[in-house]
Amino acid sequence: MILVAISIVALLAMAALAIDVVTLYVASSEIKRATDAVALAAAKAIADSGVTTLQQTDPNFPAAQTLAINMVGTAATGAICATLPANTVAGAVPTLVSVDWSQAWTRPGNTIITVSLKQTNLPTFFARIWGRSGSTVSASSTAEVYNPSNNSSYTPIAPTAVKPWLVANSDPTNSGNPFIVAGNLVQNFGIVGRAVVGEQFSLTTYCNQGGNPSNCAIPPPDTQFTGNHNGVPWVAYVPACVAGMPCSSGGAPTSNVCPSGLSASAYQNAIACADFATTYTFVDTPYGCGASANWDQTTNPAQNGTNGLTAQGVEQLTNADGPGLNQGQDILNFPSALFQAPFTITAGYNNPLYGQQLVSTSLSIVTIPIIDQNTVRQGIPTVTVVGFMQAFINDVEQHFNRQYAGDVNITVLNIVGCSGTSTGSPPVLGGRGTSPVAVRLIAPPTS
Repeated sequence: MILVAISIVALLAMAALAIDVVTLYVASSEIKRATDAVALAAAKAIADSGVTTLQQTDPNFPAAQTLAINMVGTAATGAICATLPANTVAGAVPTLVSVDWSQAWTRPGNTIITVSLKQTNLPTFFARIWGRSGSTVSASSTAEVYNPSNNSSYTPIAPTAVKPWLVANSDPTNSGNPFIVAGNLVQNFGIVGRAVVGEQFSLTTYCNQGGNPSNCAIPPPDTQFTGNHNGVPWVAYVPACVAGMPCSSGGAPTSNVCPSGLSASAYQNAIACADFATTYTFVDTPYGCGASANWDQTTNPAQNGTNGLTAQGVEQLTNADGPGLNQGQDILNFPSALFQAPFTITAGYNNPLYGQQLVSTSLSIVTIPIIDQNTVRQGIPTVTVVGFMQAFINDVEQHFNRQYAGDVNITVLNIVGCSGTSTGSPPVLGGRGTSPVAVRLIAPPTS
């Protein structure tokens, strides 16, 4: 009986010790996952602020930088404040120890942020015998926001699920000047020419404007890539080949994610679905930095106007009941002053989250390739990609003028451009159709 009693005490002690150790290991894993989540949320907030689009010499950079900091966590609704309650440690919200911005702005186009958390007074059992009432765990995570724009040397990016609109590198709100400009002939810097976040304009097809043909024919010698219709600026686009060359005429690949079902057109499905089969990546060329893409000369996006392929695909994607605003799609709310408050999104009545007012993401947010319009030639299938645009689709426009019926009205949320010389590193995968700015966890940076 004495031996059994002693053995029971020893077994209970070991069981209690095991419980304490497991509790600490679980808490350690939880706080690491929490710091990872918070760091990624902080990085996403930096990307959403638009600060990565600007050159640090841009007069708008200080205001965008302040907005990024506020969106991360200094404001009551910052990303960190919103993320912490959803990532508890031992059943309680961890404490924010620090947000390290020391290396955030030292690498243009590659913002880095480190977040540290801790959780104290973890419950213990056996340790109480030695007078310890609780233990503490802590962790740090570092995330980066990568935008190759404005870099003299860069690692390529490969956005996925981009929409099949090859948009001319011509800003209709800035007298047709390029979104992405070349710095000089030696280094071919691909820089964002000005503050473009918040610009609103329409995408109109460059193919058979106002006509009925089912193919995309460019009326020579048409070189008008931007314009203005009834006070609404527009920029031209040509349809992209879906899933390579030659252009596919069948339905979208089965690997695609289609929220509204498949149609008979691969082009329309690439709009309504997440097209993971077609990607565009920056590569070095003898003429600067760019990538070759194929445009589809067999598809007319605006055929039948507001009943055309583009219009139907956009309505499927955004859950709109028809052309125009307030048709059930989500609504982008503009801040009172750009770079002083973030954009917010209100769920439309066709959104399952309708009634909860603001939402954090939307099917209306898309990534669009930007091309060198001088490479668009009838009979020549390839064009040169010079960057990508993140945009919010406001609506499909409906005009009495058939030429502009079916235009897609968008608001620019972010933009990336190729830069100088590729580092030769594998492309960074980013976007998943929402943003070309890559956000990822990295090891703590070294000085």
